[in-house]
Amino acid sequence: MNSELQAADGKFLDLVNGNRPKILKICRVYAWNREDQEDLHQEILFQIWRGLPQLRDDSYADTWLYRTALNTAIGFLRKRASRHARTVPFEDGHLRQLAETQDGGSPEPDAQLAALYEAIAQLDGVEKALITLFLEDLSYEQIAQVMGLNSSHVGVLLHRVKKKLSAMIKEKAQ
Repeated sequence: MNSELQAADGKFLDLVNGNRPKILKICRVYAWNREDQEDLHQEILFQIWRGLPQLRDDSYADTWLYRTALNTAIGFLRKRASRHARTVPFEDGHLRQLAETQDGGSPEPDAQLAALYEAIAQLDGVEKALITLFLEDLSYEQIAQVMGLNSSHVGVLLHRVKKKLSAMIKEKAQ
């Protein structure tokens, strides 16, 4: 029994450490202040630990982790639906570039990155999940697998989310 527990610990640590930047990015997208990010991070880790014994095929571990983290974050967001974030405008066309500037470990994001996350904070849960996965450079097929959609639907939804973000940014800039 002790060796089984050690194996589970190792699998958990490998999975979490290998996906740390992704988990932290999800926390930043779904929880704006530092305390909520830390709470969400702990909740995501707990849900990963709790669900890990049900993961049968390690080849789907990353997809499973994304799905677990996003579902946990969406539930977290619903609990805190009464909080509304203020939007700071940022230039259009910088989504990927801004997301890539964050190394996943620095305590304070720069101003442009902060503005990006504030704009994303106004999206609903599914839109946030889509844009988060898009910013991670996942293909439409990979996003579809994580979200339980088909890839053409992902393309349509991402197009709408990008248009919505662009409109929000233009409106705030005026």
